[in-house]
Amino acid sequence: MHQASNSSKPLWISDLAKASAKAQVADFASMRDTCALIAEQYGQDASALVDVGTLLLNFGYINDARNFLAQAEVLCPHNISAKLNLANAARDSGDHALSNDLYLSLLEAHPHNPVIRRNVLVSQQYHPEVNDVDALKLARAWGDWAIDQAGGPRLRPPIRPLFKAKEKQTSHTTQPLRVGYVSGDFCQHTVGLFVKHIIKAHQQLSIYAQYPIEVFAYSNGQVTDWVTQEIKSACTLREVHKLNDLALATQIQQDQIDVLVDLSGHTAGSRLTVFAHRPAPVQISWLGYFATTGLKYIDAVLLDEYHAPEGTEAQFVEKIIHLKGGRLCYQPVPWAPEVSPSPYMQKGHIRFGSFNNTSKLNSKVFDVWANILKAIPSAQLVLKWRTLVDDTLKKSIHRAFTDRGVSVSQIEIRPASFHVDVLKEYADIDIALDPFPFTGGLTSCEALWMGVPVITWPQSRMVSRQTFALLNQIGLPELAAKDAEDYVRISVELANNLQLLMQLRQTLRQRMQASPLCDVAGFTQNLEKTIINLYGTLANETPLKPLNPMTSTAPKILLNIGAGHPKSGARIPDAFHSAEWKEVRLDIDPANEPDVIGTMLDMSAMADESADALYSSHTIEHLYPNEIPQAIKEFLRVLKPQGYAVITCPDLQAAAEMIALDKLMETAYTTGSGMVVTPFDIVYSHREYTGRDKPYMAHHCGFTLKVLNGTLRSNGFASVVGKRRARGLDLWVVATKQQMDEGALRELAGKVLPG
Repeated sequence: MHQASNSSKPLWISDLAKASAKAQVADFASMRDTCALIAEQYGQDASALVDVGTLLLNFGYINDARNFLAQAEVLCPHNISAKLNLANAARDSGDHALSNDLYLSLLEAHPHNPVIRRNVLVSQQYHPEVNDVDALKLARAWGDWAIDQAGGPRLRPPIRPLFKAKEKQTSHTTQPLRVGYVSGDFCQHTVGLFVKHIIKAHQQLSIYAQYPIEVFAYSNGQVTDWVTQEIKSACTLREVHKLNDLALATQIQQDQIDVLVDLSGHTAGSRLTVFAHRPAPVQISWLGYFATTGLKYIDAVLLDEYHAPEGTEAQFVEKIIHLKGGRLCYQPVPWAPEVSPSPYMQKGHIRFGSFNNTSKLNSKVFDVWANILKAIPSAQLVLKWRTLVDDTLKKSIHRAFTDRGVSVSQIEIRPASFHVDVLKEYADIDIALDPFPFTGGLTSCEALWMGVPVITWPQSRMVSRQTFALLNQIGLPELAAKDAEDYVRISVELANNLQLLMQLRQTLRQRMQASPLCDVAGFTQNLEKTIINLYGTLANETPLKPLNPMTSTAPKILLNIGAGHPKSGARIPDAFHSAEWKEVRLDIDPANEPDVIGTMLDMSAMADESADALYSSHTIEHLYPNEIPQAIKEFLRVLKPQGYAVITCPDLQAAAEMIALDKLMETAYTTGSGMVVTPFDIVYSHREYTGRDKPYMAHHCGFTLKVLNGTLRSNGFASVVGKRRARGLDLWVVATKQQMDEGALRELAGKVLPG
């Protein structure tokens, strides 16, 4: 076997890069030849075969890819990438039963693999036989898994008040509403093409907006092109593909994002797992996905009345909010050609077409389309997609139609081409046929823009209603069928109504331009209004939100870290038992019913500068010494500038004095509940609470008063004062975020520390 030496890249990578470069300029023959040479040279290396198979699959050569992936699977039966790409190949060729079986078997074997989990959910949207109940169940399971992977349940982060731009408030209350868009597709991709003009409109509208919006784009893709540059020119764009979920969540918090919008769902490049960390107080799904995310921390999914009629709520975990006028806003690419003359007038027969992903094809689609072609024997159907370069797939499609009584001469199959050429090829199409249940989105917009009417069949799934929504936005609902027979009827009648067909070809572009579908300013205003209304509603409903600093009666927040159970946990000092203070309980164990799930190392559910005081009772000693600086950094992050921490922990000096007298297992003191505590318990943690099931209860470090004071100062606290308490063999300190004179510090200590 050929192996790379040390940490260098595998030997075939440079050859693979050359093959990929050839494919980028449409030199597919050279790409296939190079791939074959790599496979021949490194044919005993499963990783090389997987890389070759993946590249071929990406450019549509399904059968070649399958051969190499199958060889890799023989060499290495546990290679996940080989199995996953074989499932992808089955989906791309329209074999949804096989694809679904392969994905589900992978999920059972690798339940924590995020790519497998994501692909299972996406693939089921293509599968015509998967029912809505099963799809929802699987999505919910993903949401529960994502929350568990993120460290457990989290409360909504505090929501800051929203003020109008003209209101005279202090500078930190007039910050614009910060909206962050997250996607792997801020490039010449469907999502990038749809969202770029919306982001630019946000920038333009904010100048006059009552509630200004500042936009951030978190790009998880690795492609930078003209779309990326347009987005970057209109907002703060951050490249985040090198950040893990926790690092990205931290970045979002540091950017003080108020509303975080996912544009990917479970599609490739998704960072939806970051939303399970709940880095923003309001989280939304929009645009790039076509079903529920399954994540209960997504507050709303933005759809419209056409995508989500009454009853659709049963398919979603999220609350459905209808965008006025429609869910999508389309703008053509700059190189879109003018509408061509009618192909019927040139060729003398009707030409139907579908430039959709072959993953959307299935036996029911073939049934309906075959019935249309049999009703009009002179008609032709043009199919175009990147996988239609594959000879095996082309033969299977021809066979699907001939088995249904359609002549091969009626079917024309075309492979991929550059985008500008795709648009030009609509000059050959009179009527576009939409697949189902997964219908077109951008494909349908482009067909309509090129003067080609689209026939569609909306069904129960949201993904089946995309073209239906577009047709309603431009005032052509009559092109949407009620069932299979109606689909055939509409198609045949339109093909036979040449006057209407010519009229549509001449007027569709103008119809779109005058419709809500292409009204960028109007759409963006509706989007902003929807976001602001949702934000305001949740702010009113959410406890523990930051209060208006102008209000002097607002209670202060005490964050009780490692609070334990309400009935048996740490009791906050008497000084905080008043109407002036509100306790927020944070704990690692959900069984303790905390307000916030978190640890001293990750209190990300708490916003920056959201607590007036922290209370840490016998928690800091549970950290390893190297973790102490990170915990103190988190303490300082969540404290307000005038905030302070009250920390108590075991006094190792007092324990050592008893141990020196050989009293390791003798009573040091008895708690109020009658529990006997020994020096052994002080050093290692009480034996009643430690065990393999609760490793976080063990002590991993310890302090004397001198060491604790020095540790807090050296890691960022400005002022520290403390004392040893003989009665409890413990230490008590007060540490302030900003410098405080000694007299004021000792006065504070006298109020909050026990006697």
